[in-house]
Amino acid sequence: MLGDTNQLKNPLSNLFNRYSHKVGLPPGTLVYVGDERTEPTQITQIDYNESYYHENIIEMIEECETFKNAETVTWIYIQGIHEENFIREVGEHFDINSLVLEDIMNPTQLPKIEVFDEYTYIILKGLSYNPETYSVSDIQINLIIGQSHVILIQESGEKLFKPIHDRIENQQGRIRMMQSGYLAYALIDLIVDNYFVVIEQISDQIETIEEETITNPTPEILKKINNLRGQVLLLRKPIIPLRDVIEEVLSEEIPILKGDIDLYYKDVYDHLNQLIHSLDTLRICASGLFDTYSSALNHKMNEVMKVLTVVATFFIPLTFIAGIYGMNFKVMPELEIPWGYPVVLSVMVLIGITMFIFFKVKKWL
Repeated sequence: MLGDTNQLKNPLSNLFNRYSHKVGLPPGTLVYVGDERTEPTQITQIDYNESYYHENIIEMIEECETFKNAETVTWIYIQGIHEENFIREVGEHFDINSLVLEDIMNPTQLPKIEVFDEYTYIILKGLSYNPETYSVSDIQINLIIGQSHVILIQESGEKLFKPIHDRIENQQGRIRMMQSGYLAYALIDLIVDNYFVVIEQISDQIETIEEETITNPTPEILKKINNLRGQVLLLRKPIIPLRDVIEEVLSEEIPILKGDIDLYYKDVYDHLNQLIHSLDTLRICASGLFDTYSSALNHKMNEVMKVLTVVATFFIPLTFIAGIYGMNFKVMPELEIPWGYPVVLSVMVLIGITMFIFFKVKKWL
């Protein structure tokens, strides 16, 4: 993945090609612009209150029980947004605005909130990090929050929300005693908590790359640094808009998301502020890897130059002696001495040993 421009260009090209199909179409036209998928759509319906729990796997959207004016909270979990006819049926069955359905089928949306009379629509991004490819991937999460129900629609079937499912099923915490607004909070809070996990993984990766950079600054390490820096910048794309969404939840009068749960959304807002500060730290650390790489590379080059200089210094006096006696002038009396050759070699070895001891004393070696 690192440094492969073909892999970078093809997804963008495919995305623009899919967007081109929407040009000139009326608002609310359903066109899926995400990656091609073939897995079937899955629907899970969970009804619960403090003393009741029922889970049902549904094959047709028409099988969803009517939850209006019910005494239970209903969580409808839909995995898969690539089938246009299915999303249209979901919109008709639950009376969802066509513009919302259009946003659901566009998994490149930024986090946002839209308030309607009967429900509130929130877009979020779930993040995951692959340490082998140094890449961050995201998945769009669509929440439609009604008075007594939450419809969660996501692009694929990752088990991101299994902890919430287990808490409801095993009656852990207060979620079974609360209404739909608290369920929406629990889902959002889980996504935000997962952001901390991703940031921690990237922070560990930065430390690993920093150690590799110091010990062996190679071009491959530079590619890792470049890619990691880009991934850190991409993290800001879903997190900062989500803070604006939660800020709007806190500032606007949204009855479904107000009341006793207001304090919980304030806690999510604080977590997002903490995440943004952590992102700034990560960005500084990732940028600092370039300085570390340059310093390590210069240090490595200086060590090489030092060795070459020492070797050259050793041979300077020896080359001088060999140059003098290589002139072969007949007036040079040393040329007639029988033991001249071994004497000169001995002197050259003695000079070399003396220089080596001198360099050791000076700690140049």
